[in-house]
Amino acid sequence: MVSALVLVPLLFAVGLFALLAAALTSQSLERLFSRIGWAAFDGPNIPVDIEREQTLRAAGIGEPYRIYQAKTLAYTSIGAVAGVIVGSYATGGLVRLVGIERLSELPGFAAVPSLMGDFSTLYFLLLLVGGGILGSSAAGVLYVIRWQVPAVRADSRARAIDAGMPRTVAFVYALSRGGMPFPKVMETIADNEDVFGAGAAEFDLAARNIDLFGADLVTSMRDISDRTPSDQFESFAENLTSVLQSGQDLSTFLHDEYERYREEAEDRQQEILDVLATAAEIYVTVVVAGMLFLVTILLIMGLTTGGTLVPIRILTYLVLPALNVAFIAYLSDVTQPIRGSATEESSEQTGVGVGAIPDGGVRTPEVRENVKRLRVHRRVGRYRRLLSNPIENVIDNPVLLLYVTVPLATLFVLMQTPSFLDTGAPLTGGFLDVRAVDDVVIQATLFVAVTFGIAYEIGNRRVQNVASSLPDFLDRLASLNEAGLSVVTSFERIRRTQMGSLDDEANRIWRDIQWGATVEEALTRFESRVKTPSTTRVTTLLTNSMRASNEIGPVLRIAANQARADQRLKRRRQQETLTYLIVIYISFAVFLIVVAVIVLILIPNLPTAGEFSVENGGAAPIQGITAAQKDAYALVFIHAGIIQSALSGIVGGQMSEGTLRDGLKHASVMLLVSYLIFLAIQWVSANGGISQFTSVFGTIGLGI
Repeated sequence: MVSALVLVPLLFAVGLFALLAAALTSQSLERLFSRIGWAAFDGPNIPVDIEREQTLRAAGIGEPYRIYQAKTLAYTSIGAVAGVIVGSYATGGLVRLVGIERLSELPGFAAVPSLMGDFSTLYFLLLLVGGGILGSSAAGVLYVIRWQVPAVRADSRARAIDAGMPRTVAFVYALSRGGMPFPKVMETIADNEDVFGAGAAEFDLAARNIDLFGADLVTSMRDISDRTPSDQFESFAENLTSVLQSGQDLSTFLHDEYERYREEAEDRQQEILDVLATAAEIYVTVVVAGMLFLVTILLIMGLTTGGTLVPIRILTYLVLPALNVAFIAYLSDVTQPIRGSATEESSEQTGVGVGAIPDGGVRTPEVRENVKRLRVHRRVGRYRRLLSNPIENVIDNPVLLLYVTVPLATLFVLMQTPSFLDTGAPLTGGFLDVRAVDDVVIQATLFVAVTFGIAYEIGNRRVQNVASSLPDFLDRLASLNEAGLSVVTSFERIRRTQMGSLDDEANRIWRDIQWGATVEEALTRFESRVKTPSTTRVTTLLTNSMRASNEIGPVLRIAANQARADQRLKRRRQQETLTYLIVIYISFAVFLIVVAVIVLILIPNLPTAGEFSVENGGAAPIQGITAAQKDAYALVFIHAGIIQSALSGIVGGQMSEGTLRDGLKHASVMLLVSYLIFLAIQWVSANGGISQFTSVFGTIGLGI
């Protein structure tokens, strides 16, 4: 009987790994590890690696290099200790499983006992070596991961900045053209990071250098050009610094930069479309046709080998999903620039912040109580806004619907669990009835996917309608303002015209102004009602331009041109990616047709081993398959069609729109179609097979 005390070191090692995992989400634990590393590794004297320090700055990690390195060394040390303990236990278990006596039979260990006396010394050395290998491996992996994270984050920020450069430069150009000083332009962009993405964060650093450290504009721009991870933003900042130093016309420079980035956006989109065209061909050839051809060949080979069910199951349940997931991850990386950098969700701040802390660094009881009340008030207010208009909130953010549909689908599956249990189920060794399980799981998945797809499509169409109407709205507003009308009068004139999906919103804006709201307040309410990225950018631009000047005609022209350019790029992208989407749907249809033919015609007519024996007088050169294996083959092919339909929909949506949400919409359509087709196949098989129906059609004279 092994004592429980033997497991104490192992539990200690597991606890250390748990602490490392908890430090990812706990700021208190992270600070604790920082203090431990700083004290244990002499933090002030840690040598600075210039390249890694620049990577930390480019990644936007707000920690000095020495603190980050001290924390990294603390993590790796703890991981090494835990790895040594776990490695020793793993080595001991392996030796016990193999048998210590068998080691003497190995060539490399034949002379070891004579040198070390007995196997107890050898056993100890094996534990030491095994623990050392796993401990050093754990430390090395943790160290590499810690320094790989900033590099990956910097690369992600660089691509996000590059994707938003046309909009960011257009916004800078518009505000500067409207007469706003450039330091104020940087502050305005920094205040709207949720609208303009990672590029606004770079301007925020420059604005803080000016406000907090008293740096001049040229120095602050030179600093962000040195630390930004984006080559495009670095080039823009360096050119802007040269213009500011030389005293050239800033508006002319920004106009040229705006035109250049707009052309680069078109070229970059065309490059992405070319990559998607190649990716679509590879996907159809390898993932769809290639996998279907491979499993069909394995089915035919099963006639001579006595069955290839296991390899087909591996291809269906492991290889096919893995290939699709890898392709989805690749498309997510490729299509990141065309998705843009602005988010569609509202960026309302809900955190409480630091709060009022007296000079002693400790909150008073009154302040702590007020902070608690504020947290409760904001939490309750968030739920109240959500429940006050649930349909509108779900359309704005379809992810909220998953909080309802996923638990309902899970409950539905759990309620059907008794029907899954079947002690006579041949496909699972007498445990589950797979044919009952897959039906329930598919139905639950369809419920979640279809409801999400409907909500997302409604919201997406509303966003597209508003975005398509914005350029005309801005052009008319600019024409009226350039004609000498005030902003208020311009809105009064615009509401009388036809602007498509913005007709009702224009009337609401004018109604708010009539009831005493300022134009800025009316636009803010308009943005909160519509909640689309394009309207957020436009209202932000208008409200900030009106603070600088009442003549906002040139600013509106720039905004209209940018909105029209975005729409033109999107239409071109949709036209070209529609071909790829059609190819995906055609390949999906071919996959279903082939699977249906295999399940309805090929598998039922495959000869069994007994039939081969009778035909050959007892000697069967071809082994054939059993009747039970026929059912198993048919089920695997049906599952292959279901899996391929769901994943092909996600791939097609990503190719056409570049987002997983659009992929879920297409996946729900393909999954529903394939499920209905396979239900029809099962019904035909249960009623005598396809031969029964062809004989009936032949009897009534259809000639089939």
